[in-house]
Amino acid sequence: MRTCIKRGIFCLLLLAVLTLSASALRPGDAVGTVLATDIRAFIDGVEIPAYNIDGHLGVVAEDLSAYGFAVEYTDETRTLSLSRTGGETRGVAIPPSSGLPSGTPLMQVLYSDIKVYLDGRQVDGYNINGQTIVLFSALDVYGTRTYLAGAALSMLETAPTAPAALLSLPQRVVHGGGELDGFAGSNSLEAIDAAYAAGHRTLEIDFLLSADGYPVCLHDWSSYYAGEIPDGAAMTRDEFLKVKIYGRYTPLDLDRLAAWLLEHGDVTVVTDVKDDNLGALRAIAKAYPALKNRFIPQIYAYGEYAPVRAMGYTNIILTLYRLGEYKDKINTARIVPFAASRGLVAVTADVTIANADFIAAFNAAGVPLAVHTVNDPKKQEALFAAGVTAVYTDNISE
Repeated sequence: MRTCIKRGIFCLLLLAVLTLSASALRPGDAVGTVLATDIRAFIDGVEIPAYNIDGHLGVVAEDLSAYGFAVEYTDETRTLSLSRTGGETRGVAIPPSSGLPSGTPLMQVLYSDIKVYLDGRQVDGYNINGQTIVLFSALDVYGTRTYLAGAALSMLETAPTAPAALLSLPQRVVHGGGELDGFAGSNSLEAIDAAYAAGHRTLEIDFLLSADGYPVCLHDWSSYYAGEIPDGAAMTRDEFLKVKIYGRYTPLDLDRLAAWLLEHGDVTVVTDVKDDNLGALRAIAKAYPALKNRFIPQIYAYGEYAPVRAMGYTNIILTLYRLGEYKDKINTARIVPFAASRGLVAVTADVTIANADFIAAFNAAGVPLAVHTVNDPKKQEALFAAGVTAVYTDNISE
């Protein structure tokens, strides 16, 4: 784990300051500099505001009360005590980025005479704008901290799970659970049963959050799928589970899908969350941590990678259909390096933008490219021959 964000003279200066005796410093004396950084920090998948203190990542001690710690300050002894409770990690608001280049000086770090203890162990504390800062590395005793340099991401997992094996997509990913009896996109129990029976083991499933905040498997709240579904209005989970999709099929929610996955241990699910992607993925990870590695989340913006990866999802797809304007979706100069540096399972694009130059940019970097939605077997074969790795398809017969 690299502990220094920016090596060189800044780190040496900070280490030199730390060797000074407390008597040589007075509260308010400058002991370092806060530098602009693009590194984001997470505790158990929830982001925490972070500061670059001369090359070391720091967090606000008081913020830790929202990340499973008890925080107590005693003015008489000038002591700030933090203890790990394991309580709910709810997080705090993340301030906007300065927008300045990494390493740009922002403000001074001041000496503080407040003694900071983590479960009885004294650690260094700093003063930034009246807030007490502790180094993120001081929290290593509570779990496993991982730093991903290419992703500018530092993650602390207090109850880490074994990392998932890196996955690769098959040539055909079943879209929306697959077509059954001429009905596509049902995301239903019968559809995934049929896809499995046809030999498919990677299924893309649509998710929405119900009115009571639980993931259900549906493309959108529309009477197109069932007459009982009011157009544009979310139903509760119990209400949704009483409908018949297309008047005939059994609807799925996360619980039903999880039970099915436990019975079909060789299946992975590619998620396509239609609202609140981070909320739905966090609900999946929290409700079924043992199944988390069976899900391949799709993200829809560059900024979603860090929180999804910090939730413990190892295999991630960047899908482009919501990525701003058309020019953003074909900007391989940005898309390809982003995917390559993060080891994404794939980038998924609409088949209409997958021309020869677009495909070649991914092939040159060794980044898998998937396209959607292609049902014609001849078109699928032509895409494979052109260098496309996988296609999303409703057709389960191929």
